[in-house]
Amino acid sequence: MHQPDVLILEMQNGSHNAFSKLYEMYSKALHGVIIAIERDSLIAEEVLQDVFVKVWNNSNSYTIDKGRFYTWLLNIARDAAIDTTRSRAF
Repeated sequence: MHQPDVLILEMQNGSHNAFSKLYEMYSKALHGVIIAIERDSLIAEEVLQDVFVKVWNNSNSYTIDKGRFYTWLLNIARDAAIDTTRSRAF
Protein backbone atom coordinates (compact mmCIF):
# COMPACT_ATOMS: atom_id res chain seq x y z
CA MET A 1 0.00 0.00 0.00
CA HIS A 2 1.33 3.45 -0.95
CA GLN A 3 1.81 6.20 1.63
CA PRO A 4 -1.12 8.32 0.36
CA ASP A 5 -3.38 5.26 0.64
CA VAL A 6 -2.38 4.74 4.27
CA LEU A 7 -2.94 8.43 5.00
CA ILE A 8 -6.33 8.34 3.27
CA LEU A 9 -7.44 5.37 5.35
CA GLU A 10 -6.20 7.06 8.52
CA MET A 11 -8.05 10.26 7.59
CA GLN A 12 -11.20 8.26 6.93
CA ASN A 13 -10.82 6.91 10.46
CA GLY A 14 -10.67 10.44 11.86
CA SER A 15 -6.93 11.16 11.99
CA HIS A 16 -6.31 14.91 11.92
CA ASN A 17 -2.59 14.24 11.53
CA ALA A 18 -3.15 12.21 8.35
CA PHE A 19 -5.47 14.94 7.06
CA SER A 20 -2.77 17.56 7.68
CA LYS A 21 -0.21 15.49 5.80
CA LEU A 22 -2.59 15.07 2.85
CA TYR A 23 -3.19 18.83 2.89
CA GLU A 24 0.57 19.41 2.74
CA MET A 25 0.92 16.94 -0.13
CA TYR A 26 -1.88 18.28 -2.32
CA SER A 27 -2.76 21.87 -1.39
CA LYS A 28 -0.26 23.59 -3.71
CA ALA A 29 -1.35 21.60 -6.76
CA LEU A 30 -5.02 22.17 -5.99
CA HIS A 31 -4.41 25.87 -5.41
CA GLY A 32 -2.89 26.06 -8.89
CA VAL A 33 -6.01 24.51 -10.40
CA ILE A 34 -8.31 26.80 -8.43
CA ILE A 35 -6.36 29.98 -9.25
CA ALA A 36 -6.50 29.09 -12.95
CA ILE A 37 -10.31 29.15 -12.73
CA GLU A 38 -10.84 31.77 -10.02
CA ARG A 39 -8.28 34.51 -10.67
CA ASP A 40 -8.76 36.32 -7.35
CA SER A 41 -6.10 34.95 -4.99
CA LEU A 42 -8.06 35.66 -1.80
CA ILE A 43 -11.13 33.89 -3.13
CA ALA A 44 -8.93 31.04 -4.39
CA GLU A 45 -7.58 30.61 -0.85
CA GLU A 46 -11.13 30.45 0.51
CA VAL A 47 -12.12 27.92 -2.13
CA LEU A 48 -9.07 25.80 -1.25
CA GLN A 49 -10.08 25.79 2.41
CA ASP A 50 -13.65 24.88 1.45
CA VAL A 51 -12.34 22.03 -0.70
CA PHE A 52 -10.44 20.53 2.22
CA VAL A 53 -13.45 20.92 4.51
CA LYS A 54 -15.45 18.96 1.91
CA VAL A 55 -12.67 16.37 1.69
CA TRP A 56 -12.72 15.91 5.47
CA ASN A 57 -16.52 15.78 5.68
CA ASN A 58 -16.90 13.44 2.69
CA SER A 59 -13.75 11.35 2.99
CA ASN A 60 -15.73 8.14 3.30
CA SER A 61 -17.21 8.67 -0.17
CA TYR A 62 -13.75 8.04 -1.64
CA THR A 63 -12.63 4.46 -2.21
CA ILE A 64 -9.09 3.62 -3.21
CA ASP A 65 -10.10 1.02 -5.82
CA LYS A 66 -12.40 3.41 -7.71
CA GLY A 67 -9.69 5.82 -8.84
CA ARG A 68 -6.80 8.01 -7.83
CA PHE A 69 -7.20 10.23 -4.79
CA TYR A 70 -5.67 13.15 -6.64
CA THR A 71 -8.31 12.87 -9.36
CA TRP A 72 -11.04 12.86 -6.71
CA LEU A 73 -9.49 15.98 -5.13
CA LEU A 74 -9.16 17.69 -8.51
CA ASN A 75 -12.83 17.16 -9.28
CA ILE A 76 -13.87 18.64 -5.94
CA ALA A 77 -11.51 21.62 -6.39
CA ARG A 78 -12.53 22.29 -9.99
CA ASP A 79 -16.25 22.07 -9.19
CA ALA A 80 -15.87 24.36 -6.18
CA ALA A 81 -13.91 26.95 -8.18
CA ILE A 82 -16.43 26.88 -11.03
CA ASP A 83 -19.34 27.20 -8.59
CA THR A 84 -17.68 30.17 -6.91
CA THR A 85 -17.01 31.87 -10.24
CA ARG A 86 -20.58 31.30 -11.41
CA SER A 87 -22.12 32.55 -8.17
CA ARG A 88 -20.05 35.74 -8.37
CA ALA A 89 -21.22 36.28 -11.96
CA PHE A 90 -24.85 36.54 -10.84
